[in-house]
Amino acid sequence: MHRPNPAPRVAVLSGSLLIATAAQSQSVTHFADRVCDIRDQGATGSGIWFDTQAVQSAIDICAKAGGGTVRVPRGEWLIAPIQLASGIRLELQKGAELLAATDPTLYPRGERSGLINIEHADNVAIVGEGVIDGQGAVWWERIRATWRADPKFATDGQARQHQKDDRPRLIYVADSRNVRFEGIRIENSPSFHLVLENSEAVTVHHVKITAPAHSPNTDGIDPINSRHVEITDNVISVGDDMVAIKSSKPDATHPDEAASDIRISGNTLLNGRGICIGSGTSGGVARVQVDNNTFAGSMYGLRIKSLRGKGGQVRNVELHNNRMQDVATPLVITAYYEYRPLDLKVALAQVRPGGFVLGNQIWPGPDDPAQPYVQRETPDLADITVDGLTATGADRAGIIVGLPEKPVQGVRLKNIRIQATRGLLVRHANVEAQSFVVTAAQGESVQREAGAEVTGVPGSSAHN
Repeated sequence: MHRPNPAPRVAVLSGSLLIATAAQSQSVTHFADRVCDIRDQGATGSGIWFDTQAVQSAIDICAKAGGGTVRVPRGEWLIAPIQLASGIRLELQKGAELLAATDPTLYPRGERSGLINIEHADNVAIVGEGVIDGQGAVWWERIRATWRADPKFATDGQARQHQKDDRPRLIYVADSRNVRFEGIRIENSPSFHLVLENSEAVTVHHVKITAPAHSPNTDGIDPINSRHVEITDNVISVGDDMVAIKSSKPDATHPDEAASDIRISGNTLLNGRGICIGSGTSGGVARVQVDNNTFAGSMYGLRIKSLRGKGGQVRNVELHNNRMQDVATPLVITAYYEYRPLDLKVALAQVRPGGFVLGNQIWPGPDDPAQPYVQRETPDLADITVDGLTATGADRAGIIVGLPEKPVQGVRLKNIRIQATRGLLVRHANVEAQSFVVTAAQGESVQREAGAEVTGVPGSSAHN
């Protein structure tokens, strides 16, 4: 890939830095003054005929000349996958729409590719007031048809979890650094909207990411094995996780923290399944801060989720001053993440005594037997602080459930105010509370089960 000659760079900072390593999280980008308009390469903006070749030509010509801005003006520009290069600033002007092709044969790499691809690149940005539309409805119905056609997806939750899925991402960033997204709208992805894989110094600021609540697997932003990421002042409303931080495998250069130094701040979260860590954590996750976000109407709020076979260390997670209204379950910290069958009747029939179904997951009861601890496979969740969480209109206040062979350790709950139908469930976990008020319409504010060690709540004691 062409790389422009090194040039002086200017860091654009967004907000105060609240963690020691946040200064490294900022993308550092600087672009040549050159402007390359896609119309100069023959793009017509009809929305009917493909403009892929013209857009890619504008990118390649601009990169070869030393980089600059590739301009997408007002219009409907239908494209198949394109590849950005180092030194390129893709600018979508107001009224510009990049529309994604829906033919699966144009995406031979499936989930390992996107409509817009940034790979092995440095100093790249996508900015402006325009829209990138994945036209995902076609893809969503294809995957639903697959689930309907094969009975195992209705009756076997794990079959769906391990299903092969060829849906591409909308924007796919891999092995890159100093990448910035600002101002744009990203919507209706076939699957995940923005994936950051093995990348560093990425900023996502003032972006709007949307898809219908019913759209399957349409995560907003997924930093995977990535470091120094800032996600600030965005609006996210999707059909799955709003943000999902993952470490899918160990990284020899970043032991126990393949994903680290990530800040998620000042965002507005609507439909979706929370700001998450996991489910894959086998490479380790460290130094994550989630602060001053507002949630309204989502299924989950703050969620750390892992499972046997895909677990690893999760450390130094700070969740500060987040506000929630009508979020069904504001807080989840769990080492069980098992898909339930699609057929709810089948799922409920599989629930063992003391177990339960919540959302698309199924939990065992408190008598689940311990299994051997396996490094980088058994979830190892510790050193998690939730300081300043207010929530009203919740169903269940929260779930903190570890494994009998590896309880969750060092959970600190401070300045918590939650109004919910049911209280906080704690099992195989060590929890210290301070200024903690859960008002539960039904039952106790804290439900203690096997291995629960809760201090700082009236009536707290270990329950074994």
